[in-house]
Amino acid sequence: MSNSKKRSDSKNCPNCEKNPCCCPIGNTNKNTFNPTINVNPVINISSTPVNGEQGLLTEFDGSVLPGSDFEPIRLTPITIGTATLHIDDPSDRVLLHATIHSINPNTFPILIRFSIFRNGTEIFSTTDNIPFLEFMPATTTGFSFLDKAPLADVSPSGLVLYELKTNSLRSEASFKVGGSSDTDFIVFTASKIKANNPNNI
Repeated sequence: MSNSKKRSDSKNCPNCEKNPCCCPIGNTNKNTFNPTINVNPVINISSTPVNGEQGLLTEFDGSVLPGSDFEPIRLTPITIGTATLHIDDPSDRVLLHATIHSINPNTFPILIRFSIFRNGTEIFSTTDNIPFLEFMPATTTGFSFLDKAPLADVSPSGLVLYELKTNSLRSEASFKVGGSSDTDFIVFTASKIKANNPNNI
C-alpha cells in the first residue's frame, strides 16, 4: 500500500501526521461567524370607528357687563346677565356659567342670592355671604349649572332666554355688583351641547 493511500485512510493530520493535530493552523477555531439578523417590525393599530361627535358644543351666547351700570341692589331681584339659545332637540343640554364681582358697602356681612331663570321660570338658585367693604373690597362669586331639560319652557320659536338675577336677603342692606373699576365685570354664559351619540364605541 502506498504512503498516499495510508494517509487518506488515516485519521491523523496529513500535515503533521498526528491525531489530534498539532499544526498551528489546524488548531485555529474556524467555527466563528457573524450572524445576520433581519428584523421586520409589524405594528398593528386597530382603528376606532367614529360614528358621530361626542358632546358637541353647537351654540354659545353670553353677556359681559361692567358693574358701574347698576344701582344698589336690595330685596327686588335685578337682572345682571342674559343669554339666548335656540333649542330644537329634547336631548339638548345647556351648560351655564356665572362670575360676579360684588361689593358690600355696609359695616356688616350680608347674604345675597343669585338665580338663573329660563324663559321666566327659576331653575337654579344659590346664596353667598359677602364680607363688608372694610374687610374685603370685592368678592367674586362663581358657579355653574347644567340645564338638562331646556325644552321645558321653550317658546314656539325655539328660543330660550336665560337670565341671571340677584337680590339682597336683608331689607335694610344693599350691595353693588360688578366692582368699581374697568376690570371688574359680570360674566354670564350659556353653551348648548348635543347629546352623545349612542352608536359610538
